[in-house]
Amino acid sequence: MGLWQDLGVSGKRVLILHHDDLGVTYAHNQAYRELGFATGSVMASSAWARELRGIFGSDLGVHVTLTSEWPAPRLRPISEGSSLRDPEGYFWPSLAEAWKHIEADQAAVEIGAQVEAVRRMGIDPTHMDTHMGAVLRPDIAARFVALGGELGLPVMAPANLDSLAIPQEFKAALTEIVEQAGVPQISLVDTYDAPMKDRRAWYVDRLSALGPGVYHVLHHAQKPTDEGRRLGDWEKRRADLEALADPEVKRVLAEFVPLSYKTVRDAIRNG
Repeated sequence: MGLWQDLGVSGKRVLILHHDDLGVTYAHNQAYRELGFATGSVMASSAWARELRGIFGSDLGVHVTLTSEWPAPRLRPISEGSSLRDPEGYFWPSLAEAWKHIEADQAAVEIGAQVEAVRRMGIDPTHMDTHMGAVLRPDIAARFVALGGELGLPVMAPANLDSLAIPQEFKAALTEIVEQAGVPQISLVDTYDAPMKDRRAWYVDRLSALGPGVYHVLHHAQKPTDEGRRLGDWEKRRADLEALADPEVKRVLAEFVPLSYKTVRDAIRNG
């Protein structure tokens, strides 16, 4: 709460509009440029991550990846940890398999390696978040939060854990980790399962109903190119692109105070 007061946003409706999965396809990067919203995060081991460097005004973090759910493209770990890999050498394809096999210390090494990889690409990361919530197993989460502190990078720490699809047995430990770390908490709004029939109306209604607070609204906008359609859920990603380009959705977005993770990062480092 102190950070929000220092930034002058306490008691206001504040929005971090966040583009997930950048770099996994060129079609994602195209949507990022087309929409013009600065904040998102890069999958360090993806084929098109490096292509995002040098975008003016970008606010890009590391989309910490410990799973690879698509039949293609599949993603591999950057570090050497054997527990991170399925029998084919890729990240595990599901959260259940990842949480069953991954050793927390090897996950921490991989997270650090992904941050370094993004930096070597010429991208100055502003934050860390997580693909599919894979870091939310409590022993991995503790290392994720600690590493964020060491690197001076804010981590996406949901204030609304009780409303998220997280195993119930994780929630008490995760709450304690976040509270003890003192990281700024943000309410997560996940658009992934928004109805396909009229996603634009869902955005308008959902965002209009939000009261004062700091919200991380994540989306997966992607151009519906031949490449983009290789992802099995490409229609959801196209729907996000269409919704966020809609004038009425843009009007509702403009009612919030915009916030970037770069602003949060710099305030933490200077505090």
